[in-house]
Amino acid sequence: MTEQKDTGYRFLTDPWGQAAAVGVLTLFPVRKYPGWLKFTLGWGGVAATTAVVATPGAATTVLRKLSEWTGDAEDLEEVSIELKPATRAGLAVATGAAWYGGWRLSVWSDTAVENLVRKLRIPAPRLALGAAAGWATWWQVKQANERIAAKRAERKRTSA
Repeated sequence: MTEQKDTGYRFLTDPWGQAAAVGVLTLFPVRKYPGWLKFTLGWGGVAATTAVVATPGAATTVLRKLSEWTGDAEDLEEVSIELKPATRAGLAVATGAAWYGGWRLSVWSDTAVENLVRKLRIPAPRLALGAAAGWATWWQVKQANERIAAKRAERKRTSA
């Protein structure tokens, strides 16, 4: 693969930008989202993931594009697996169900965690949750960046 050139700011690799976005979005409880937004976030994700899994070759294309966006495309190798249509349909339905279950769990846990923080009498519970979510996001993105940089350095050292 060719070496990617740095094209400037990349939100997906910026720990501070991601932490700020997640922290701000956490300030708004999911239960207070408008109905159309909750519907779209829940069922839109189900439709998208089901369609990607059900369409032959689409999952590979999507994974390759996501890897390019995160700067980790060198790790992908060409793998071709042929699935029977019934198997592909079953996997698509299972993926959609997993997405919807994850969405419902997220909505439930958002309320449950806020209630727990209120029970602990932490002042400004949504602000505390936003700060915690922002910190966790910052740490995860920082760790992912370090892992990708180490892989690149290892690849350069072994290819030289």
